[in-house]
Amino acid sequence: MTPADAAELLTLCAAFDRRTIGEADARAWGYALRDIPLDDDTRDAVADHYGQTEKWITPAHVRQIRARIREARIGAAHPVYEPPQGDYETGADFTERRRAQLAAAADGTLPAQSITQALDAAPPREVLALVAGVGRNVDENQPRPYVAPEVRAEVRATLPNNRAALVELAVACPNEQCRAGVRRLCKNSRGSELRNVHGRRRDAYAVEYAQCTECSAAPRQQCNAAEPHPVRIRAALADRALVEQSEAEQDRLARLMSTPPQPRNTRVRHTSGGSRR
Repeated sequence: MTPADAAELLTLCAAFDRRTIGEADARAWGYALRDIPLDDDTRDAVADHYGQTEKWITPAHVRQIRARIREARIGAAHPVYEPPQGDYETGADFTERRRAQLAAAADGTLPAQSITQALDAAPPREVLALVAGVGRNVDENQPRPYVAPEVRAEVRATLPNNRAALVELAVACPNEQCRAGVRRLCKNSRGSELRNVHGRRRDAYAVEYAQCTECSAAPRQQCNAAEPHPVRIRAALADRALVEQSEAEQDRLARLMSTPPQPRNTRVRHTSGGSRR
C-alpha cells in the first residue's frame, strides 16, 4: 500500500470517525500496511470494524480483520491440492502451487464447496445400504445380535422364578453404593431393593453374555472403548425384552389353564303346547 492508497483508505475511515487526515498520517499508514494492497477486502475490513465498535481503527485492526475475511473464504472453499500428473514436483514447486491455490481461494476465485464436493467422494456402498434400511422392519431370517437362546436359558435356570425377567441378576452389581451379589436385587442408597438394576450392572451383563457387533468383542471380552458400545447394550436390553414378553405370555397361559370353566346358564325350553305359569 502506497501513501496515496493509505490516504484513500483514511478517507474511508474519516467517513466513520470524522478524523483529520494529513500527509504524515498517510505515510505512516502506508508504511504499516506496506504488504497489504488497497482492495475490496481492505475496505471491507474498515466497514466491518465500524459495524461492530465505535473505537478508532488502527492499521493492526485492518490487517487482522482482512486476514479473517480471507481465511473464511479458504475454509468455505476447502481447497484440495492435486499434484500435476506425469511431472516431477519438487518441494519448491509444491510450495509455489499451494500458495497460489490458497491465494485464489482467499480472493474468491475458487467457489465455496463442501468437503465431499472438494474430494469428489461418495459414501461407500455399505453406508448407502445401511441408510436405505433405516425405518424398515428387520427380517426375521437375518442374524440378530442378541444373546443366544441356550445362554439365556442357562442364565435363567440360575435365577429365582419370580426374578427370571431380570437376567442382569446373573452378574454382581459393580455399583460402589450397591455391590449386590449374584441373584440379589440392587439396592438404593437407603438400602431398599429396586425393581430394576443399576446401569453399571446392565453394562456388566452386556459384556458378560452379549457380543458387540461394532468392535466384534466376544462375550466376556471388553469393548475397545472405555464403556460397552451402545449397540452391545441395546442387544442385551432387547434380549431382556424378549424374556419379559415370553414370561408374560407363559403367565397368561398358566392362568387360563388353572381357571376352572364357568358353569353354563341353562334355560327351560317348552317343547309342547300349553301355557307357561
